Amino acid sequence: MTWKKKIICIALASLCLGIGITFAQTNGMQEPFRDRQFLQNATISSAWKITLGEIALRQAASKDIKEFSKIMMADQGQIYRDLKRLAKRKEATLSEDIDPVHRNTIAFLSQEYGAAFDRNYISLMIDEHQRDAVLYREESEKGLDADVRAFAGSIVRKLEEYVGMAKKILLDIPKPMLK
Repeated sequence: MTWKKKIICIALASLCLGIGITFAQTNGMQEPFRDRQFLQNATISSAWKITLGEIALRQAASKDIKEFSKIMMADQGQIYRDLKRLAKRKEATLSEDIDPVHRNTIAFLSQEYGAAFDRNYISLMIDEHQRDAVLYREESEKGLDADVRAFAGSIVRKLEEYVGMAKKILLDIPKPMLK
């Protein structure tokens, strides 16, 4: 083997080794990020549902909506506390910031009352719980941290039950009359 071929082989081997190390390091950094991102999104979602539940207690007309909001505040409060404990164990710092979309939705719902509020709130709860069920299911199947994966898996069924409850309530809310 000539010296040029040796240099090319050494260069290629170094390049391959460098790419392999870089991939391993990058892959290693992304894996915890995925679990931390789940913890962040799930925590914000639970806090959001608690806030909406508080608004619903004040502004809902339907007794079913008020009962649903009490359940949300209690259950999501427990999920929120569990998420915070899990994040602390995993040394993940979570932001408490509410994004502009959530802030605008809170402002909008804070000005709605009665059946209009009930329809908007419960429709939002259906959408949010369906979205969260997907988020939790995906984490339970693809998460890399066993504790986070197990936690997510333990909540999925509960989220799906909330969707069913909310859909039933939506069917019982009076429809607006058009003239």
